[in-house]
Amino acid sequence: MTKPYIRLGVFATHPIQYQVALWRELARTPGLDVVVHYFSDASVRGEVDPGFGVPVVWDVPLLEGYDSVFLRRNADLSKPWSMRLPRRLFEQSRFDWVLINAYSRAFEAQIAAIARRRGFRVAIRAEFTDIPSVRSRLVGLLQEMYLTWFYPRMDAFCVIGTQARRHLERHRVPHEKMWSSPYAVDTDFFEKQRERYDREECRGRLGLPRDAFALLYSGKLIPKKAPLLLAQAIGRLGPSEQPWLLVVGEGPLRPALEAALRPALGGRLVMAGFVNQTELGRYFSAADALVLPSETEETWGLVVNEAMQFGLPVIVSDHVGCQIDLVEPEKTGLVFSSGDAESLAACVSRLMGDPDNARAMGEAGRRRISTFTTAEAARGILAAIGVVPATLSSPTALAVG
Repeated sequence: MTKPYIRLGVFATHPIQYQVALWRELARTPGLDVVVHYFSDASVRGEVDPGFGVPVVWDVPLLEGYDSVFLRRNADLSKPWSMRLPRRLFEQSRFDWVLINAYSRAFEAQIAAIARRRGFRVAIRAEFTDIPSVRSRLVGLLQEMYLTWFYPRMDAFCVIGTQARRHLERHRVPHEKMWSSPYAVDTDFFEKQRERYDREECRGRLGLPRDAFALLYSGKLIPKKAPLLLAQAIGRLGPSEQPWLLVVGEGPLRPALEAALRPALGGRLVMAGFVNQTELGRYFSAADALVLPSETEETWGLVVNEAMQFGLPVIVSDHVGCQIDLVEPEKTGLVFSSGDAESLAACVSRLMGDPDNARAMGEAGRRRISTFTTAEAARGILAAIGVVPATLSSPTALAVG
């Protein structure tokens, strides 16, 4: 048996359904030995999700297809500086490269501090962003000082999109340290769902008339996602202009959202609640468009990837990070001014008033998302750590025919 020539240690807080597909893809790579290290198994055994507000047990395998170890099983994920590495870990485990996914936890700072001394290199693939969060000026200044120390200790940056690249350029990260690793969902998984679910059957089960325009909101019902802004926007539309609305998700704003929408929409409002991964495709298949009205701190918005993979046009606020890369106005979707209900209402009316153009936008969106795949994300990481050449052949894309 050929000995793996690169040993990669991945360090993450807990198994996340969007990330594990990437770990599986890396684990299938010849010449690479991958072990993923976690601090919590809450997503595996199931706990109340603080955003959804309900117990969540994912119905997809989170630990299959790659090697993993739990450094701890009960870390408090709300306290990032409580997650620290065991003192002797890097004496016992000999890595050539370490991959981390953020820069705000104690273990990531530990890795940055000891990498050169322990003789391994560090790659980071994170939601780098300059989108302002709700924080004091002092906190912002301290973060800038921390990143000035942290970034020079990284050997490779796997860049998920334009906003991330701009952030790194502002911090004077050399271009030769940056490698494209586009942000992606589990594209194979959602492609199988797209093939599995029949649109007319899904619409029939939801009671949607054949000619109804169905708008989909999928996500946590929390303030930063701004679902109540959507309610305000729909309230600005005349009775004949209002769409069917499919709301997939749970959260503290659910009662207020339903109270605001039910009087206007009646039976045209479908409050689906929390929907697990294997059933999401039913709602994407039934819908005509996706809306993501986030107001703050939406560094990407992976639900947009999901919607585009199903061929849906999207409506997003200008505070949704992925819109720079994925949402070309009037081509793959529409962008409205964050917090502006009138602007959002106009976008909904625009799509409803021209369904043929809405479908064309959805088809263009599917073409746009076709290279934002798990395989292409893995390819960027592999290039960054020297497993594959940087100038490989054309990207691994979804079929768009």
